[in-house]
Amino acid sequence: MSTVVVGFDGSDLARRAVLFGAEEASRCGADLQVIHAVRAPLPEPVFTPMSIPVPEFVTEETMAHAAQDHLAELAAEIKEGWPDLQVATHVRMGRPVDVLAAEPGDLLVLGSSGRTGIAEMFLGSTAVELVSTAGRPVIVTRTGPVEGRVVVGVDGSETSTDAIAFAFEYAARHGRELLAIYAWNDVGWAELPEQDFDHVRADLSKLLDEQLAPHAAKHPEVHVAQEVAFDAPARALLTAADGAALIAVGSHGRGAVTRAILGSVSHAVLHHAPCPVAVVHRR
Repeated sequence: MSTVVVGFDGSDLARRAVLFGAEEASRCGADLQVIHAVRAPLPEPVFTPMSIPVPEFVTEETMAHAAQDHLAELAAEIKEGWPDLQVATHVRMGRPVDVLAAEPGDLLVLGSSGRTGIAEMFLGSTAVELVSTAGRPVIVTRTGPVEGRVVVGVDGSETSTDAIAFAFEYAARHGRELLAIYAWNDVGWAELPEQDFDHVRADLSKLLDEQLAPHAAKHPEVHVAQEVAFDAPARALLTAADGAALIAVGSHGRGAVTRAILGSVSHAVLHHAPCPVAVVHRR
């Protein structure tokens, strides 16, 4: 990984995302790019605190200057915490989704909502669109990293394989344990005789072993736990996400139509997980 890109809009959640991205870039030996996208509003009067109000106008230039001031303060804070990290900040004019999508980088980090977000658990429109179309791993932060395990969803798809690789690398960098979950919820599973559950569980455990083996060999320092859940995949992952440091999912699973459409499981996890979520796309 050579560059971590973080979107910033001046909000507290975006600031947390920047600090999360700085920690990730530092651990990866990558550079950090912090991007503030500015969209020029229609001119509107802003009155200065004078005895005789004098109307000023919000323009691209005034917004860009304010954004640069924010970024300068943020860059100084990053340098205090990570003095060896290569940090660049940029103000770009344009729609945040378009600006961040065009910014080259290996990992994109976003806050769960922006300045207009109602609450942290409500995913902002910029995050929703970028996670669906970014074409690279995207981490949506919530309250930042916590002292928990890394959880990864496994379903045998190609994006699931990429999510497993990402989860192992993240767990290795942060010294975390890894929990891999295969949730089996095919049609008719509830009517299976009890003895058949054991056969299904054994088959899926074998599949999990096969999926995890090459990554476990590459990262022997990561302690791995496995779980076969007879439940809806999203529900199984969200249950495991409580107290997790990160949950990693593929951008879509076995039933995906196109890569640009976020799968139902990743969509549910993104909107409801209490921890940071990594959505991994196939490049």
